[in-house]
Amino acid sequence: MTAAWMTPLGVAYMGVFLLSGLACFAAVPRVRTFDDAELRYGLIGLLVTSGLWAVLKAVFFVVPDPLREPIYTIGLVFGFATVWAWLYFASAYSGRRLHMNRRLRQLSVGVVLAVVTIKLTNPIHELYFTTAEATTPFQHLAINHGVIHWASTGLAYVLAAVGLFMIFELFVASEYSTRALTGFTALLGLPVMLDIVAVAIPELIDFIYAPLGVAAFAIGAVFLFGEQLLTVQTTAQTGAATVVLDRNGQIREFSADARRAFPELEGAVGEKLDSVLPAVAATRDGDGGIVERNNETDRQSTYYFASFRSVPVGDSALTVLALADVTENERQRRRLVQRERELAQRNELYRAVMAASFAFIFRIDLDMKFSFVSPTVESFLGYTPAELTGEPISILASDQETFNEASRYIKDVTQGNSLEMRDHPVATRSGRTVYVDMRMVPIYEPSVELADRTPEDIVGLQVMVRDASERRQREGLISVINRVLRHNVRNKMTVIGGRAELLAAALEGDAKSNADAIVQASQQLLNLTESAQHIEANRELSPTLETIDLAPIITESVGQLEKQYPNVTVTAEIPETALAETLPRIETALWELLENAAVHTGAEPTVDVTVSSTDQQIRIAISDDGPGFPEDERQVLAEGKEEPLVHGQSLGLYLTYWIITTLEGEIDVPKSQSGTTVEIRLPAASSS
Repeated sequence: MTAAWMTPLGVAYMGVFLLSGLACFAAVPRVRTFDDAELRYGLIGLLVTSGLWAVLKAVFFVVPDPLREPIYTIGLVFGFATVWAWLYFASAYSGRRLHMNRRLRQLSVGVVLAVVTIKLTNPIHELYFTTAEATTPFQHLAINHGVIHWASTGLAYVLAAVGLFMIFELFVASEYSTRALTGFTALLGLPVMLDIVAVAIPELIDFIYAPLGVAAFAIGAVFLFGEQLLTVQTTAQTGAATVVLDRNGQIREFSADARRAFPELEGAVGEKLDSVLPAVAATRDGDGGIVERNNETDRQSTYYFASFRSVPVGDSALTVLALADVTENERQRRRLVQRERELAQRNELYRAVMAASFAFIFRIDLDMKFSFVSPTVESFLGYTPAELTGEPISILASDQETFNEASRYIKDVTQGNSLEMRDHPVATRSGRTVYVDMRMVPIYEPSVELADRTPEDIVGLQVMVRDASERRQREGLISVINRVLRHNVRNKMTVIGGRAELLAAALEGDAKSNADAIVQASQQLLNLTESAQHIEANRELSPTLETIDLAPIITESVGQLEKQYPNVTVTAEIPETALAETLPRIETALWELLENAAVHTGAEPTVDVTVSSTDQQIRIAISDDGPGFPEDERQVLAEGKEEPLVHGQSLGLYLTYWIITTLEGEIDVPKSQSGTTVEIRLPAASSS
């Protein structure tokens, strides 16, 4: 009998299996350069187990007879182990986590131990395989596989097919041309055909040829296509358009998504990325970055995040450029940045306006506690914002009465009103009382539309505080001067007027005329003090308007004018009612204008009064046939213009202007060739 190693066919068998095993071992150092640890472990496990299996098959033909069956059995153990190493590799390579699943790993260990136990105990039960000496095609120990062998082999093939499915699915997802890589991967299944053919052809021994497929995969996929193997894995797992670059920055290949997003890539293989996509290449110096692409179709920009990942393979290295479409996120980010910029500008404007207009600002929640206080409070009251935030408003109350007053105002604002407080006393940290003017407005829940807001939607109050100290001092000084001057002037002018009247009665001729002039001048000065008194009396009155019927007020004023100036003809057109939003002090302004018309009318004194109304306004026109207003007095009445020298009549006109404009009214003095007409327009009362 001729031994296997003495025949060409036997040497071929041993050589093929030995070379297959050595090829697997030779691929291990190259695989150890892979960065992905899990991928590295799986592939090294596959190569080592398959290599040992192939070497043991070669040894099987040359060892003495007693060792052949144990060598074959040990080879079967390593052969079955290759299946699980392959599954580990396929799961890690495709980005799945099946190989890390604790239950699956425990199940796998159980199956391996069960099958290995059956294989190792085969000499006892011989259910896995039996042996017999064979001489065809050369002398060898023939293996007759049993049912259990084919069952475990079928399981191994099914599991191997699962691994192939995971890898092929990844190849498809990568959108790269992976025909060559797919072909070499398919070599793993080629030995199955040899196993089937060997049953029918005597020249081939029934010997399980799986190690040959693993070796082919190792040589082709690791040595010849290692770069593409890792590149496909990297690009498929990124889920982005990808471009593969060599170590010189030249484009090696690109995915279909990359070509669609960047048409410049078409025909650019071999060119440098810097020249093809300079904007993308510029992001490589950092940790990647956003690349903006202008879309000519809808004229909107598309944004990609460019990231570079090195893929080392042996002594060489590739770079995978991933271009992830981040358009929606980037547009949202830019909208937020723009919104933040606008808010920052508004806040700065708001801060500047508040700083220029108010001493400080604070917010109050519905529990009457401070929820926010502006930093300027410290220079004014001595408290820091942190010391006031969360504290009740009573901390600033100078006494119980002022606290109760503030509480009433706050309660009114929580009903949806905006209110103002003047000269409200506030206690500083040192215990000193200062006076402030405050404007309080409600703060609504922002999510509620403006038209739908009700008091139930109010979440707090905002209060703008202005230091009233200087105004109080100024107004106090003015008030004192006004009272002193008015008192002294009235007393002295009363004496002067009385004495002048006595002189006028006792004198004749020019002396009497001079005495009469003194009486007239003293009366004008007394009128001036009366006007000043009216201005001060009306200065502090509340601006809150109320519904008032002007018809009886005007009728009474016209009657008084006829009695006081009987030589003046007065005509009046007054409706039965004329409801306006105003205040009773409007009567003072109307009388000033009526009296002015009566005093300055023409040779045949006439005064006409007309009252008309619309849905928005009540119009009052007072006309006379006199010489008309001097320009300076017309400006006082129409514009409130103050001149350095104001005579008594102009002060009365200024009082009129002051009253009407503070009652949200309008006053107009049209220019005319003769006579004077003064028009007053007041807001009409609401019909609701």
